[in-house]
Amino acid sequence: MTWLEWRKKDRAARRPVTAGTAFSVLAALADVPQGAVALSDLQQASGMSFFDFSQALGHLVETGYVTVGGQPGSETAQLTKIGAEVAEAARPA
Repeated sequence: MTWLEWRKKDRAARRPVTAGTAFSVLAALADVPQGAVALSDLQQASGMSFFDFSQALGHLVETGYVTVGGQPGSETAQLTKIGAEVAEAARPA
């Protein structure tokens, strides 16, 4: 992925949603040590409403930072390699 492609995806992931940001979901997911987390647990960790969380998660999936898998009702989210790199680069020093 070129820098320009990464930058476009990065900007898209940072678009705010009503009460939070896609980046706040990315940061919450990056704090999970096992790498994959149930969507219900991730939503709770993000502190966002269901609607805002689903919008933010959709942005992260569209940009390729997060994948979602599993059976309906027990889906999990996991950072992709680029998602983990963006989350790490954005951490405060």
